[in-house]
Amino acid sequence: MPRRLLATAAICIGCAATAANASGGGPGAGVQQGWDGLANGAVRYVAVPAAGSTALEVIRRQDGRVLKFMALKGTWGIPVVAFDGTADGLMGDGRTLLLGEPTTGPALRKHSTFALVDVKSMRMVRKLRLPGHQVFDALSPDGRYLYFIEYVSAEDFNRYRVRAYDLHAGRLLARAVIDKRESETAMQGAPISRVTSQDRTWAYTLYGGPDKTFIHALDTMHAGAVCIDLPWKSQPKRLFEFRIRRAGDGRLVVRGPRGRTLAVVDRNNLQVVSAVRDP
Repeated sequence: MPRRLLATAAICIGCAATAANASGGGPGAGVQQGWDGLANGAVRYVAVPAAGSTALEVIRRQDGRVLKFMALKGTWGIPVVAFDGTADGLMGDGRTLLLGEPTTGPALRKHSTFALVDVKSMRMVRKLRLPGHQVFDALSPDGRYLYFIEYVSAEDFNRYRVRAYDLHAGRLLARAVIDKRESETAMQGAPISRVTSQDRTWAYTLYGGPDKTFIHALDTMHAGAVCIDLPWKSQPKRLFEFRIRRAGDGRLVVRGPRGRTLAVVDRNNLQVVSAVRDP
């Protein structure tokens, strides 16, 4: 496992992908306890391990004071959706936070459990128990859809597919979320970096592997996806230091470890505008 990945994985519980066997899009990066948690305006939410339980704390960012906290039985964490440490899980209402369980051991779980917590009243409002081995990936800003990465192979723990959960109907959608131009529903690899559109209706994730590097554009409002292949034939060096960012002119920019622009994508048509030959 590359040194950079080891350093990043240390902040989360149950990190599951490695650069050595990454290929295409990939599984979620796990859940986080401690560290920076998830920022929201003047506060941040941090999950802290305790004896047989987890403390969820609301911390004022200005001075680090704990404003509120609650205890949840078991081990829970803030979802981390890419190996750059991007945390997510707060719904558009600004008060409902999703927590996930860690991925542990080489075996796949038969069921996965998630907790929805009201961070204003500090109480658990709902638990989701989903079939299969799932980790959180994204959500729609209206709070209807939650997206999960479902592991599909105990032999190859990086094989996955994207699933959508309809909170209104209380069920997983039957079909996996795929690019309609693709025939395969199962993919393989690791998420490197994540950025969302300003209104959070799109989640853009840079994925990488030995065969190709691409951006997965997830339409969070309509459970759709577009895969944008970047024109690099092999995994670039220092890939885990690449970052995807949203530019102010309607573009996505992939930058290298020193800020060098490596690729530019038009967000309107989801096409590559330019890319360096050797990143």
